[in-house]
This record gives sequence, C-alpha cells and structure tokens, in this order.
Amino acid sequence: MSANIHFEVFLKKNKKASWALFDAVGDRDSAIRLAHSLMAQHKDGSVRVSKENFTEDKTFQSVTVFQGGAEKFGQIKDKENEARIPCLTPDDLAKSHARDTIRRALGSWLDRKAVLPMELLHRPDLVEDLEAAGTEMQHAVQKVAVASARDEGAEVHGLVKQLNDLVQRSLSRIYKDERNNRLRKYPKGKSFAEVAAEIHGDDGRAYALRSAIADKLKSAKNFNNKLDALLDMTESLPDDEAARAFALSEVDAYLADVLSVEGGRDAMLGSCKDLGDAIERLVCLFDGDHDAGAIMMAPMAARRIAKLVGKDMLPDCRGVIARNLLKDLERPVRLRPSSVKEEVRLARELARKLVTTADAALPTDQLIKSFTMRSARLLQPDTIDDYLRYSNDANEELDRLIALEENIVGDHNKEKLAGYIRAALGTNKTEQFFVRGDLKPLESLSLLTAHQTKVAKGAYPAKEKANLCAALDQLGLKILDDTKILHMIDNGKRPALDTAQALLKLATAGALPLGECSGDAQARALRQIKSDMGMKEAQAPDARDKLMQIQVMLQDLTARKAA
Repeated sequence: MSANIHFEVFLKKNKKASWALFDAVGDRDSAIRLAHSLMAQHKDGSVRVSKENFTEDKTFQSVTVFQGGAEKFGQIKDKENEARIPCLTPDDLAKSHARDTIRRALGSWLDRKAVLPMELLHRPDLVEDLEAAGTEMQHAVQKVAVASARDEGAEVHGLVKQLNDLVQRSLSRIYKDERNNRLRKYPKGKSFAEVAAEIHGDDGRAYALRSAIADKLKSAKNFNNKLDALLDMTESLPDDEAARAFALSEVDAYLADVLSVEGGRDAMLGSCKDLGDAIERLVCLFDGDHDAGAIMMAPMAARRIAKLVGKDMLPDCRGVIARNLLKDLERPVRLRPSSVKEEVRLARELARKLVTTADAALPTDQLIKSFTMRSARLLQPDTIDDYLRYSNDANEELDRLIALEENIVGDHNKEKLAGYIRAALGTNKTEQFFVRGDLKPLESLSLLTAHQTKVAKGAYPAKEKANLCAALDQLGLKILDDTKILHMIDNGKRPALDTAQALLKLATAGALPLGECSGDAQARALRQIKSDMGMKEAQAPDARDKLMQIQVMLQDLTARKAA
C-alpha cells in the first residue's frame, strides 16, 4: 500500500451519537475487520471506512469503501431543507470562513497567480483575469454548492443559484467602486502608518484599507514578497491606539491569507528536511518563541511573525498556524523518515509542549485526535519493524516496545501496542534469551520484573495491562521451572527463618515478577515459618528482629499485589 494512502474507521455508537474517528490503519482489510468488530460491539451503532489518498497537491481525496449499520453516508437525495448560504452580502466574503472557502474553491488559480483571496476581493484587474479564465469561477461555485448541500441537507440547484447571485453582486460592486474611485490606492512615498491613520480618520472603513493594502501588494510578485511587505506594515503602525488596532487587524487578516496558501506557508517556514522540522517551526510560531533553535533555521519572516505572535498582535495568523499544525500532525507522513527512534522522541516532545499551550485556537480535544491518528501510524507493522531493527537482543526489543507506551495516545492504540508486546513475549527468540540464555536466572528474572513494573505504571486498558503482567509472570515461571532456583533455596541447609527471609527478599526486592512467581516464593516462605524448625527458631531470644523483617516483607508483598 502506498505511504500516501490510509483508511479511516468512523464509529457512530447510536442514533443520538455523532460520527467520530475511531482509528486510522494502513491497509483496507484491517480497516474493514475493525469496522466489523465495532459493529459487533455496538449493536445500535453504525460504522464507515473511508480510503484517504494524500495527493500531490497535498490534499486528501476521500472515498467510502465500506458502510455498516442503520445510518449510512449516502449520496444527496431528495433534500427538503431550504437552500441557504452563510454569506448574504459582498462584505461577508471578506470574513475569515468565506476567504477560506474561496481559497479552497479557487486554489489552483490563486496559486498560479500568486494571489490572496483578500486581494481578489479588492482588485478589479484580478477579477477580470478570473472571469477571462473561462469555467474556473463556475467550477468553484459548483464545488462550494455541492459541499454546502451535503453539510446542510439542501438542494444543490438552489445553492448554485444563490452563489451565482452573490458572485454577480460582488463583481458589480467592485467594478462600480472602481468607476467611482472608491477603491483606495496606496499613495507612493507615504508610510503605512500615514495611510492607515488617514483612512481611519476619514471614514474608518475596513474596505478602504483593504483596498489600499491590495494596491500596495500589486508590486509583490510572489508570496515571499507579500509576506515581507505585510510584515513591514506591522512595523509602521499609527500612534493613535484606535487607528493602530484598526490597521493591525487588517494586516493580520492579510497575513493569515498568506499563511493559508501553500506558497505562503513555504515562504514562512523555508526549506525543511522533513515534516518534523516543519512542525517544530510551526510550534515555535504558535508559541511566539522567536529565539528557539528550530525557528532560527527558518527565514527571517518566520522569526518576525513569531515575535509578533508572542506579543498577541496577530490572532488571525496564530489561528492559521494552529490549523496548519493540526493538519500536519494528521498527515500520513513520517516526522523523521530516517529514524523511528528520533520520531518517537520528537512526537513525545511535541505532545508535551502542545498540551501545555493548548487554548481556544488549538483545543485539547483536537490535539488528542491528531496525536491519536499519528500514534496509529506509528504502530504500523513496517514502522515497528524499523523501530526494533537494531535491537541487540530480545530484552532490548521488549524494552523499546514498553517504552513506546508513553508516546502513544488513544486506548485502541495502546491495545494495539500491547498486542505487539504479547507477540514479542511469545516468540522462541524471547524464551531462548530469558530461559536458556547466557544470563544468570536471577538476572533474567530481574529484567522481567523491571518490564512488569513499567507495564503496571503504564496507561494501558485494564484488561491489556493485566494480560501483559501475567505474560511476563508466566515467562518468569518458566525460568523458575527450568532452573529450580526457588526449590534449591527452599531445600538448602540454612535455618528456616533465614530461608524464609531469603525467599521473601527475592519477591519484594524486584527479583521476581508479581503473580505466580512471587506467590511461589511467598508460599515457600510461609511453609518454612510454620514448619517445626521455623516455630522452634521463632521462640529463640534473637528471633524478634528476623520476625519483624519477615512481617514487613509480607505486608509489602500484600500491598504490591493489591496495587
């Protein structure tokens, strides 16, 4: 399967629940098997599997390959809802959500022209170019109408009619404004502070300032130039507080447009060796950390933006940066293609940093969803094979797999990781290493106990945690059966209380896994204490200290089992 294709499994638990992404897997068969499993668990629920293809233009193409349950995502059929678009006037098109729609609908044309949606709304020459492009505008209208019809449950035809009407009114307005000289020009020789203060003092219309900025950007032929020109404006703001806020708000909107397009994003981030580099730079930008090592490798524009974000001057830009972060985290691309170990380290670092800085622009639930998807991709068989490839032995393989748990998000992903650990514990290679390898029995048992302790501290689902701890205990039991080490201690020539102490020390000092291994040692110790020799030794004047130590160890062992 291509690295650019994955399958997303969605679950709707019941009629009142919402559709939610359950998992993302690398192959079709596994996705459909998971869907059937979810249907079996949720009798009143519905499932859907979609094939997601990450195309060359860095967008996802989605195709539903399986549906099950009562509620299915079908084609738009007879829709009874009234067709209604969210934008009712030409002014509405300048709002953030509308510009984002323009960018998606006219993406190819905007990229070819190196033009921003905000520029298109305020420059008649660009509108003429778009009209001359033939069917591009009509295709954009159709694209938006179909998407809106699916979301709103309305007829496509009605939405097309409304959108065409809005487009015509917008075109008429911009041509009329040009004829009536209402589109402000950017006077040569004047600073942005002067232009913004003049417009604010005149009528304070955002439309006028946007037109002036669009005129200024005419000479900026690529996104790098546009970015620099707009950032220069942030350094030339009016002194008056109200005029300053007015000017900065419009520059922020233009900058957000630049960062929303691929060319603008590239101009900001510069050349990145891999996706991990890009995300590290985006995190610095979101945090406003202009002195961080990662941002120092980016173009100067990125550092300028980070500094402004750090001063809370660019809220719109910060919102776009957050959306870029989430989108990149969900991309089916490795963070560090050359090293899974480095990828794991970076993912842990990013998760720790982003969770502490999450806010309305970067909600925690969205972060969890993004890291859950990334965790699922980290658990693909080929990635796990790469991760374990250079392990020195079976013990290191186990150590690496168990250490991976703290970097995995989502119960289903942790369950999947537990499956890898169980599989590793069940191999002949692992049994050979621990049971019949070069290590001394107590060394092998201590390693298994350490692994079990880490598993017990992990955030696995309760059933998986219990199964893993039991599997480690069973492997330890094989060592005990093979080496008879407890039998030899139990049947040695030492006094009974000394033997009991020795057995309990093994169980409480991290030398034996909890479960049947520690239980065997405890049972043997109790038999020694209750034996005739043990009872006799307990009556001796010097036995008090030994008995107290034995009691403490028994209490400790009971507490550990209860935990």
